[in-house]
Amino acid sequence: MSGVNILIVEDEAIVAMDIQNRLKKFGYNVLWLAHSGEEAIEKAADDSLDLVLMDIRLKGKMDGVEAAQIIHNNFNIPVIYLTVNADESTLERAKVTEPFGYIIKPFKEKELKFTIEITLSKHRMERKLKQSEQWLTTVLKSIGDGVITSDALGAVTFMNPAAEVMTGWKYADAFGKKATEVFNIAHEKTHIKIESPVRQVLESGVAVNLPEETILIARNGAEIPIDDSIAPIKDDNGNITGAVLVFQDITERKQILEALACRQQEFKALVENAPDIISRFNTQLRYVYVNPAIEKLTGILTETFIGKTNAELNLPEEFCRICDHKLQQVFQTKQEIEFECSLAIAWEIRHYHTRLVPELASDGSVYFVLSIARNITALKLAQAQLIHDAFHDLLTGLPNRALFIERLERGLMLVKRRVDYIFAVLFLDLDRFKVINDSLGHMIGDQLLTALAQRLENCVRSGDTVARLGGDEFTILLDDLNNINDVTCVVERIHQALTSAFKLSGYEIFTTVSIGIVLSKASYNRPEELLRDADIAMYRAKALGKARHKIFDSTMYTQETKLLQLEMDLRRAVERQEFQIHYQPIILLETYKTIGFEALVRWQHPQHGLVFPDSFIPMAEETGLIIPIGYWVLREACRQMRAWQIQFPADPPLTISVNLSTKQFLQPGLIEQITQIIQETDLEASNLKLEITESVLMENIQSATFMLLQLQQMNIQLHLDDFGVGYSSLSYLQRFPSNALKIDRSFIAKIGANGENLEIIQAIITLAQSLNKDVIAEGVETVEQLAQLRAMKCKYAQGYFFSQPLDSKSIERLIASGIQPRQR
Repeated sequence: MSGVNILIVEDEAIVAMDIQNRLKKFGYNVLWLAHSGEEAIEKAADDSLDLVLMDIRLKGKMDGVEAAQIIHNNFNIPVIYLTVNADESTLERAKVTEPFGYIIKPFKEKELKFTIEITLSKHRMERKLKQSEQWLTTVLKSIGDGVITSDALGAVTFMNPAAEVMTGWKYADAFGKKATEVFNIAHEKTHIKIESPVRQVLESGVAVNLPEETILIARNGAEIPIDDSIAPIKDDNGNITGAVLVFQDITERKQILEALACRQQEFKALVENAPDIISRFNTQLRYVYVNPAIEKLTGILTETFIGKTNAELNLPEEFCRICDHKLQQVFQTKQEIEFECSLAIAWEIRHYHTRLVPELASDGSVYFVLSIARNITALKLAQAQLIHDAFHDLLTGLPNRALFIERLERGLMLVKRRVDYIFAVLFLDLDRFKVINDSLGHMIGDQLLTALAQRLENCVRSGDTVARLGGDEFTILLDDLNNINDVTCVVERIHQALTSAFKLSGYEIFTTVSIGIVLSKASYNRPEELLRDADIAMYRAKALGKARHKIFDSTMYTQETKLLQLEMDLRRAVERQEFQIHYQPIILLETYKTIGFEALVRWQHPQHGLVFPDSFIPMAEETGLIIPIGYWVLREACRQMRAWQIQFPADPPLTISVNLSTKQFLQPGLIEQITQIIQETDLEASNLKLEITESVLMENIQSATFMLLQLQQMNIQLHLDDFGVGYSSLSYLQRFPSNALKIDRSFIAKIGANGENLEIIQAIITLAQSLNKDVIAEGVETVEQLAQLRAMKCKYAQGYFFSQPLDSKSIERLIASGIQPRQR
């Protein structure tokens, strides 16, 4: 047979060659000829060998039986004995090697061929069977389930590793023992021993399963919950030859089931006690489940819902319409949706956020919809409150700027669409509110604003809008007016409403408002333009004396624009140093000698030329620019005076007088700044005279006194400017340290032939002399004024009679030539 490789083991060469020839004639391949047992074993190691023909009697120490035994054990190659030996002892030895044939020499060729064919066929079958057994054993050993087999008497014939682990028995120890001893089972709760199912299966021949809650009691006493099935093993004739037990450790499964049961209980408790309304609907939109939360909301028992629709439960019609529509949408689209709806229950509207989740069947259709509705009423109220707060003033509850602007925008749109539509904007500012707030405290101030808001609302119609922009500023939108008379009526009502006192925390407070009015026009495009013009009109009303109202006209805007332009130009002037100083001589009347100069600032405007202080100092004071301007004037005046002192030495030396503004005087670093300027310019402090008005000192008497004392200690001269037009209190005059009084020009201007104001001027001069202070008369322009002042022993004077303020070059010429008083 082609492809069969044979080893011939024969110590007689002729016999071996004969057998080889016969085999070749049959078509077999003789790979090797061996003459001894040792050589046979060596040749048998070839993997391609299929059969060994072995003689029993061989030369050497090893006979054929011994060699066959080794070949069988080590290489699993089938052996056929070809021998002349037929005695019983040799046969017994040969049987131990499990030969596939035993042929007595001499033999017939057919007998040899037939034996070889049978051997090869049998070996192939055995090999397949062994491979199958190995595969089955490998599977049984690798599976996680325990497997035990028994014979027909119930004795253990096999155990896989999983069974060893669970029972605690090693297979070697368990083999041959009764299965009931190795597989010891009992009831999990009662621990009553369960009769072995192996005996039952062997007797009945029917497979059985273990009862629930069965435990396996291992050899070491450990208890393992198991799931088991036992089946009979039968031969081809149906005879029972044994039983097989297949069981598994279900500890993890039981833990999972217990955890699942616990989780289900938790889930049920959660759903049953959830504040959300959880319900389930079938395809007919009928309730199949509701949690108790729905009963708390509707007052309808939960069991009443089951099997009914929303409409059948008489729930509000709008709620039914929305909810049913959304449910149908989910059933049709199979998509989860969310929506908000409201439900009116017991005169209360509640808002819910609802999520509808489809539950799909195995065919992909929706067979239930789960509804989860959360009460968001508090959130809705909070959102509404946030929206309200965003558009209303927290203190008064009135609309704020944002809401007022929105309503103004709506009014402007109506003006452009309707020719007959008119509205008005009122801008109100509380007069003297800062005084009230500072003197009585912010709590009273807040109470006043709240009370004022109520009175203002009582003065307008329900369709009008009263708003608070902030601080003590209020605005009113008067909507859909007939004419200007409607506006004036409201304004008069407001003024009238404020004639009675506000009674707040034990205080009676009287106050008024200044009101600016602007009427709607098609030319307005933005709400801010209306507010701007109403604000301008309000400031014009306040300037007229408070408790007044003023209607805006275009000239106000022009003036306001000029002021704004002035401010911008003034800021640029500070940056570019467009200022210069003119100096007016101060004369000793006894000798007409110039003893010093007053520094007066001028603005050299690039377009408008020389601008005098009256035109820009108020704006500089208001914007705070007076501070850098004032320090520049002080530094430049000191520098110039020191230069003149060097150029025109005198005894005593010339002095310079410089005005200090209110804001400059109140600056915390004033003393340091003056000290630095004196040091930089090298001017003696005693040659510097600072002119300060009484109103500046009265802003804060205590701090002003302390400041004046510091300046006096530096030997700086202090002059009270514009004396006579302010407080002129003798107690303050004694309290404030000063070196001189300057009589205001308004008194000097009225000196005439009839002697008007002479008594006041004489009183000031006498007062100064009694306090050992000098007196300087401002604004001397006529010979009559000069004569009267000299007669009253006024020591110093300045004015156009002597010289107008001049630039530095002109002053140098004047000093060189001397003052020549004009004759009039």
